[in-house]
Amino acid sequence: MDCGAFIDVIPFILKNLDLKSIVQLSQTCHFWRQIIYKNTTLWPKFLKLPYIGHMDIEFFRSYDYQSIIKAKVWSMILPPDNPKALENLLSKVALSQESIERFRLVEKVDFKNYIHTDESLRLTALLFPSIKEISFEGDLLTINGIEYIAKSCLNLKHIEFYRCFNLNINNCLQLFNRKEHEMNLERLLLDTYFHFNNKTKVSIEDCLPFMALCERCKLHFNKFKNDKDMLCLYHPGTYSGYGHSCSAYSCCGSNKPRFPSTLGCQYTYHTTEAKSLTVDLRRVYELHGGNPEYMFQPYNYDMFPLEFTERRQLDWCYKKWNEKNELLHTN
Repeated sequence: MDCGAFIDVIPFILKNLDLKSIVQLSQTCHFWRQIIYKNTTLWPKFLKLPYIGHMDIEFFRSYDYQSIIKAKVWSMILPPDNPKALENLLSKVALSQESIERFRLVEKVDFKNYIHTDESLRLTALLFPSIKEISFEGDLLTINGIEYIAKSCLNLKHIEFYRCFNLNINNCLQLFNRKEHEMNLERLLLDTYFHFNNKTKVSIEDCLPFMALCERCKLHFNKFKNDKDMLCLYHPGTYSGYGHSCSAYSCCGSNKPRFPSTLGCQYTYHTTEAKSLTVDLRRVYELHGGNPEYMFQPYNYDMFPLEFTERRQLDWCYKKWNEKNELLHTN
């Protein structure tokens, strides 16, 4: 198995395995252990965590879980029963320095439907310092967890804050005001509920002077990178309809105005000029309620198999977790 032809296909084998499968493969024989643990360049840059299930809470949805899992829209699926499931998984991965070293070049981690805590963010920063995107979701994390990411993950291109109502968002954003993030960060996404539910007025430009608001797509972008990359994804056409199946954009025929990740069909440069733009308020709302799995991809019907998507809501999860905690304390 040490022959060159076989060695050449090893990266393709590992690329199609999730984390659990890779670890199991390393335990089969000395050859695979040496390959997997000693040569970090052979590890896939995109790492998929194993799916372990979801909370059993009934709520309205357009599809059964199997259809959603097949489409890989994990942000629609409720997290596992144990809110510490992610930190428990990552703590096992980080048991030795050898384990830590093998993940240092991973650029993207598919966290599936897990929910982050401060400890899982600490372990994420330790294990995956080269990741290029991160989503902060929910109230189980604090500024301490975000600080781990801001200090260690210096190659981030995309950052999202979604329904983190317990955070002072300005303090969190200031953690990313570093030279490394100024060089690499491309997009910053805050869902619109921050502006209505956060007691402190959000001032992104004051916290991150290198970011600016695009009047076309309503994302905050790195103004020092805008002359190099076309990252503003938008619909140049007009929209007609009210959200039903006959509605569509004239430019690409997208008939999913309620489909949050349909951010557009063409790329151009971001702009801060609002005079010549007609802002589609429907798209602004959808942009900030989108599914991260589909964001920043130009619209193509084949890429979006689910006609309607709705991002998961964690209110019932918090209630169930609190009830469990109260029960544990009373016993």
